[in-house]
Amino acid sequence: MKITYSLTLLTTALLLSFQANAAGTLVQEMSKMTVSTAGAGSAVLAEDASVAYSNPAGMSYIEGDALSVNAAVMDLGIYYHDDTDSSLDSDNAGGIQPYGSIYYVHQLNDDVHLGMSVSAQGGSALNYGTDYAGALTLNDLKLSVIQFNPSVSYQVNDKLAIGGGLQIDYASFEETLLYGQGSLETDSWTLGYNLGLMYQIDENNRLGVAYRSRMEHDLTGSFDSEAMTVSVPIPGPIPGSVDKDIPAMSGQAGLNVLNPRQVEVSGLHQLTNPLSLVWSLGFEQWSDNNSTTVSINDGNRISQIERNFDNVWMVALGGRYQLTPRLRLESGIGYASSPLDNSEYQGADLPVDTQRRYSIGMTYQWTRDTSFKTYYSYVDYGQPEINNSGMNGQFDNSNQFLGITMNMMFK
Repeated sequence: MKITYSLTLLTTALLLSFQANAAGTLVQEMSKMTVSTAGAGSAVLAEDASVAYSNPAGMSYIEGDALSVNAAVMDLGIYYHDDTDSSLDSDNAGGIQPYGSIYYVHQLNDDVHLGMSVSAQGGSALNYGTDYAGALTLNDLKLSVIQFNPSVSYQVNDKLAIGGGLQIDYASFEETLLYGQGSLETDSWTLGYNLGLMYQIDENNRLGVAYRSRMEHDLTGSFDSEAMTVSVPIPGPIPGSVDKDIPAMSGQAGLNVLNPRQVEVSGLHQLTNPLSLVWSLGFEQWSDNNSTTVSINDGNRISQIERNFDNVWMVALGGRYQLTPRLRLESGIGYASSPLDNSEYQGADLPVDTQRRYSIGMTYQWTRDTSFKTYYSYVDYGQPEINNSGMNGQFDNSNQFLGITMNMMFK
C-alpha cells in the first residue's frame, strides 16, 4: 500500500510539475534575431545569416556567404504570491541566464543557397526553494531546448523565393521536487521541418510567410526520491490532514512535451528613404496539445493530465530609422494571447498569460562587410492565477533581454 501510494504521489507531482512546461518552452527572443522590433518582420527581413532560421527563403537575398553570431542574457522574473498565507510566497525563482546562437549562409550558385542555424529554442532555470506553497511538486528545474536547423532556398524568379529546412531538437530537463527529496532527469531528440517563401511586390514592399511544424518530445530518464513523511489533507467539512510515510524510490520515467506548429506572415515597407515599417502576424496551435502523459517504470503506471490550452495569436509592429549612413535605430511593440486562462491548469514551472513586448535597438555598420546589432526588450508575462497542487494565489512574471549580434558578409 505504501509503494502504491508513493507511486501515485510521485506521478501526480510529475504531472502537476509539467502541466505548464510545454507552454514555456518556446522563447522567440532566443532564436529570432528581430528582438529590437519585438519580433516584427521575422518572416520577411533578409539582411543577415539569421534569416536561415526565421525564414529560409530569405537566404536567396544574401549575396555570397554570411555569418551571424549572437550573445545575450535574459533576466527572468517569476514571483509567487499566496492568497491564503504570505509565508508561502516565493522570492524571485528566476534570475540572469546567458544564451547564444549562430547562423551561416552559403551561396551555392545564382539560384540556390544553403544554411545552418544552431539556436536555443527556449529554456529556463528556476529555483523556488522548499518553503513555498508548491514545494511538493516543484523546487527547482533546469530546462534546455537546442535546435540544429539545416536549410536550403531556391530563387524561383526575380520576385519569388522559396525555402525549407530540417529541425533537429535536443531537449534536457532536470527537476527537484517532493520538498527536495525527489529528483528527475530526462532528455530526448526529435525531428520536424520548416518552410518559407518571400515575395518582392516592388522595390519598396516585400511579404514573407514562415511555417514551423509540430514537434513532440518524448522525454525519458530516471527519477529518485528519499524516504519522507508528507502531510495529506483530509477531504470533508472539517479541515485536517494526516501524515503519510513514503519509502525511498528509484526507477525510469517518461513524459511527452509538445511544441505546436507555427505560422507567421510578415511585411516590410520602405515608407521613405530613412524610414521603414515592419509587421508580423502569427499563430501557434497550442490547442493541439490535448494532454501530457507520464509513465513510471517502463509503463507499469501511466497517467494523463488534460491541458485545456487555447491557440495563441501574435501581432507585432516595428519601425527602423536610418539616422546616419552607418547607424540605424529600431523599435517595436508586440502582443501574444494567453494559451491558458484556467487557474486550475496552471503550473509553477512557468505559468502562462498574455505577453506584451517593448523593444529598442540599433544596427551599426562598422565596415562594409561587418555590422553589429544591439538590442533590449522588456516582456511582460502577465499575472496568471493558480489554484491547484496546494497553491492558491497569483504570479507576477516578466523577462528582460539584452544582447549583441555580429553580422559578417563574405562576397
